[in-house]
Amino acid sequence: MSSHPALFEVSFEVCNKVGGIHTVLSTKASTLVEKYGDDYVCIGPWLLRDEGRVRVPFTPEGGPDSPHAEFEEACRAMGVPARVGRWEIPGRPRTILVDFSNQYEKKDGILAGLWETYKVDSLQGNWDYVEPVLFGDAVGKVIQRWWEDSYAPQHRRAVAQFHEWMTASGLLYLKRNCPGIGTVFTTHATMLGRALSTLGRSPEDGLGTDTADELAGEHGVSAKHSLEVATAREADVFTTVSEITGDETALLLGRRPSPVLPNGIDLAVVDALAGPTPRAEIRTKLARFAGAFLGEEVSDAAFLAISGRYEFHNKGIDLALDALADLGAAKGRRVVLFVLVPAGNSGPRPELKERLAKVGAAHDGPLGVSTHNLFDNAVDLVHKRCVERKLDNAPGSRVKVVHVPVYLGPNDGFLEEPYEAIARAMDLTLFPSYYEPWGYTPQESLALGVPTITSDYAGFGRWARKEGLTPADGVTVISRARREYSAARARSP
Repeated sequence: MSSHPALFEVSFEVCNKVGGIHTVLSTKASTLVEKYGDDYVCIGPWLLRDEGRVRVPFTPEGGPDSPHAEFEEACRAMGVPARVGRWEIPGRPRTILVDFSNQYEKKDGILAGLWETYKVDSLQGNWDYVEPVLFGDAVGKVIQRWWEDSYAPQHRRAVAQFHEWMTASGLLYLKRNCPGIGTVFTTHATMLGRALSTLGRSPEDGLGTDTADELAGEHGVSAKHSLEVATAREADVFTTVSEITGDETALLLGRRPSPVLPNGIDLAVVDALAGPTPRAEIRTKLARFAGAFLGEEVSDAAFLAISGRYEFHNKGIDLALDALADLGAAKGRRVVLFVLVPAGNSGPRPELKERLAKVGAAHDGPLGVSTHNLFDNAVDLVHKRCVERKLDNAPGSRVKVVHVPVYLGPNDGFLEEPYEAIARAMDLTLFPSYYEPWGYTPQESLALGVPTITSDYAGFGRWARKEGLTPADGVTVISRARREYSAARARSP
């Protein structure tokens, strides 16, 4: 019998790339599998609605003849169908994907139960709140069933770690229905902190005369905030990713995390994710792609990239564009900034696909800023800022901007290379964040051998300064904390 406890790790980003948590999980899985074997179980949402077109890195192991058939049938009987299989990442961890669509009819009872037991106020919660609550509740039921079938009969211990508010209702379900399982709540950012920062107010500046609940109501995140507060309070262990976020949770959620768990990185896993194609080959491919889009040869330009969620201000996309617009007014080496930030679109530009099909052909002028047909250029923030700053990719201009509004990967139907391979082909990455609890992207960039820029509003940036890292080590930390935007812009590259 194993002496270690079983470990369930729950995230909406298991087999579902949305943001940085997907990278956190996929780069540490190999280490956890080495330590726990199949007693490490990842759990995420079953979103395979059109399996002919949607490619998910998941291989099912279920079916009538599998050892999981009885468990899967039990889950179906509970109204929460689940699939057992392998997440196709380094380590291939055992993974359960949970279908929570049948929870919709139980919505009112689930929300009422959260209020009656934990005083979670869901009244102002819209669908983007309700859906994760239903997912978390379904996950709690699935974990309870797996534990009762596989571990409780052997008197085995188990711990379930829940990432972010989007899984929090699962922790509260276990607390109420299966208290024998230890619980860990890990927040990578608070909803209120993110909302405040979007409007230019850092949580570090304090609450003024308001309470956290009052501010949550003002900013339309009261339901999510209420759920976060309750889960941070009820979890056996509460953790976060940096000291800066620890201060934030103490202020906004009423509990200081212990321990703080900075995001580590496994260099071997990052190399594996980047794939075997040499950097020079990827860079040549990228230069050809950019040249076709821009209508001019750019292989001699410096390639820069910014990536992550489409949080225009919080991620520092605004600062990067403004600083590069300033750079464009001076003479020097040409620059191509790749904005690798997903946005609503209806697919790649047909003109670009035609150009890429004509190898060696000359092209007449740029195709704009975005490689895809955006749903609405007029409201797209990258497009708007490029228009305002005259970053129009005009022939002969020093600074070019190429917005690629999709998550990159081998199955993206576009560049068809892993994000890590594309990032490794860059000369520099930019992440001058205004709000960044940790900041996995600059850390990942360094792991790929690419120098990076971060800020002192990022947990990673503060860690880098504390450790004495400098541009000589490949990392530049710009000062944004308690500084005017114009001052940060003037010091940015």
